[in-house]
Amino acid sequence: MQSIQPYLDYFAANPQWAIVVVFLIAFGEALLIIGLFVPSTAVLVGAGMLVGTGHLPFWPVFWATAIGAILGDQLSYWAGRFYGVKLKTMWPLNKYASLFVKGEDFVRNHGGKSIAIGRFVPGVKAVVPGIVGMLNMNQPFFIFVNVTSGLFWAAAHVFPGILLGQGLALAGDLSGRLVVILLVLLVLLGGFGWLTRLLAAGVLAPFTRRLMRVLSVRLKALGSRPFHRLGRSLNPEHPRSTRMLTFGLLILIGAILLLNLLLRVLLRDGPSNIDQSLHTLLGELRDAHADSLMVLLTLMGSHWVLLALCGTMILWLLWHRAWRAALGVAGVVALQQLLTLMLKHGVARARPIDFAAPSHEALLSFPSGHAAFATVAFGVLALIVGHGWARWSRALLISLAVMGIVLIGFSRVYLGAHWPSDVIGGFLLGTLLVAGFGFVLEAFPVRRIRPLGLLASSLLAALAVWSFAVATQFDSEEAKYARSESNRVYTVEDWTRTQWKMEPAQRVDLAGQAEDRFVAQWAGPLSKLEDLVKSDGFAPQEKWTWKQVFFYLDTTAELAKIPPRPLLHKGLKANFTAIKVEASLPHRRLVLRAYKSTTEVTVANGVDPIYLISLTQEENGPRFNLYTMPRIRRSEDTQNAAVLTLLRKGGQDIAVVNSLEAADAPLLLLANP
Repeated sequence: MQSIQPYLDYFAANPQWAIVVVFLIAFGEALLIIGLFVPSTAVLVGAGMLVGTGHLPFWPVFWATAIGAILGDQLSYWAGRFYGVKLKTMWPLNKYASLFVKGEDFVRNHGGKSIAIGRFVPGVKAVVPGIVGMLNMNQPFFIFVNVTSGLFWAAAHVFPGILLGQGLALAGDLSGRLVVILLVLLVLLGGFGWLTRLLAAGVLAPFTRRLMRVLSVRLKALGSRPFHRLGRSLNPEHPRSTRMLTFGLLILIGAILLLNLLLRVLLRDGPSNIDQSLHTLLGELRDAHADSLMVLLTLMGSHWVLLALCGTMILWLLWHRAWRAALGVAGVVALQQLLTLMLKHGVARARPIDFAAPSHEALLSFPSGHAAFATVAFGVLALIVGHGWARWSRALLISLAVMGIVLIGFSRVYLGAHWPSDVIGGFLLGTLLVAGFGFVLEAFPVRRIRPLGLLASSLLAALAVWSFAVATQFDSEEAKYARSESNRVYTVEDWTRTQWKMEPAQRVDLAGQAEDRFVAQWAGPLSKLEDLVKSDGFAPQEKWTWKQVFFYLDTTAELAKIPPRPLLHKGLKANFTAIKVEASLPHRRLVLRAYKSTTEVTVANGVDPIYLISLTQEENGPRFNLYTMPRIRRSEDTQNAAVLTLLRKGGQDIAVVNSLEAADAPLLLLANP
């Protein structure tokens, strides 16, 4: 969080610069053709996020967005009205003649409504204002529709960002590093969405058509019948030529990149500097909440979940007698499994972390099986389902598929299961196979197979298996990917004398800041600590899970019914949490948390771990009237002293093994004296 906080603070202190950026993005997005290249949605939703987190004011951001969009469309309208039909022949607008044709058809079909509707239709929205200007639409009418639709368009971009910002603010209350992880994912997904929008809008159409025309002529000139047929298929007038060229280029580029990456991995003794750097960076950002989220994502890409998706897809195709398509899906999945296994055993690359698993698993790292299988499964599903759809519907489906693939791949790198190059290798291998499948699909189109039913049934099957995996394997998977730290073992005498000072005196939050102090160090099983605090009226709490977030959405709930904040110490959850609410003070409560340290002490029957105990007071604190988050009271009162007295007295099997009198020194409690 510290890495982005200076930028947030700067925009909060100098909001005028953020407002200028928002205005320019909204203005540029509405300009003729230029709007195709402006990542307006990502930037404007991002500005709304900063509003939601309290770093930017709402009204200036909203008005900058609305006025920028209105002025941009107005300028495009005036350009069309001034130049008329000559506008289409001017450079660089003459490179996008097909886009103007679609825009003109759109205006004819929708009339005056095209100004408002066109703002939300990718591609044509970059030309509609200019076209209605060329058609000499009444200017007062255009201004009225432009202003009203501009206000609605601004709200449609800013308000979702505000809600997303509120979600990030809630995540920030839980974990600062979780916010960083979520922001990284949002940037990755937003960047991909913008790139998909450019490609689907036909931005590269002028270049691809020229390339296809050249290839078609040269292939036909070779005289060979197969080359002549291929050249005829690549003719720009052929209905499927663009997609066939796209898949062909993907196969060529993917093969070159995969071969280059494979040679680099084979010729290098260890991971590259980039692999090491990204692994270390994400390792420093890790925390328990983000770990839980990433385990859920990595389970989404597990073998059985993807097999359920592909198996359902094959059964659906067989049911609808699409024999060749079903055989193609089975073949590409089998080929991916075979190639992945061969590469893993051939490269025999060690993973970044050691698993508590059979020894051979530690060497099966390159390429990532999760990334390769997810790319094949989601990619093939998107191609079959979207084959007969319109361009933008197909682009949206492919975008969602790739977002899921990226999330699964990111989870593997985050959890340390693979080096980044392993995941990239998996993506490239899967892309090669999907592109080959797509090329064949264009040559031999699949028959009618009710694509929505195929999509729904395949995803439901995968969701069912994923839910079962989460219910049965989540805890073991979380333990499997947990960060391993070596423990230090001392005698009770050494711990009592000096080594207790090696532990931090205060809880260290995810930004590295010292927070509430540790009032005690407990050596022994948590069961005895639980019995001790229960005798004083404390109620032990269940292990915190993401389901408990829903309790925070009730701003009227009693404090006793709201789970304690899952405060972390050096990125780790508390191993034991208990609360105590006094009847006389229902709006306040005591929260005791015990965090396992990396220190152990030797006792008669082995070793006991040392837990660091914090004791805080919390009170309810609704935020933005959207959710509530208990906040810590920094002042201490007699209740703290009462609990400290309880700990100091201990019990029959608990001893206070130090006689420290300093107020800021922790008690040292031994459960097995």
